[in-house]
Amino acid sequence: MHFDLPPLPYAEDALAPVISAETLELHHGKHHKKYIDTTNQLLEHERVEGTTLEDVVRSSKGKLFNNAAQAWNHDFYWKSLSPKSAAPSGALKQRLERDF
Repeated sequence: MHFDLPPLPYAEDALAPVISAETLELHHGKHHKKYIDTTNQLLEHERVEGTTLEDVVRSSKGKLFNNAAQAWNHDFYWKSLSPKSAAPSGALKQRLERDF
């Protein structure tokens, strides 16, 4: 089993000025990549069930769990950001208006 660093769902400069291209490249291209690389190295020595990164997170412990979980969290984080501005809608909008 081997995992690759997933590509960003947008260009590296798409989140500027909130997150600069330089910051994004550093965080994605080096930090996130290190979690993927370490997960792959640890998988060479451990048996885990499943074939997805989420499967590895669910079935591992210790250092493998930490690195696989951080890799998964980073992927989730990148997918949660968007270069397009959009206001909340539906139930989220109602709760935000009610509570804040």
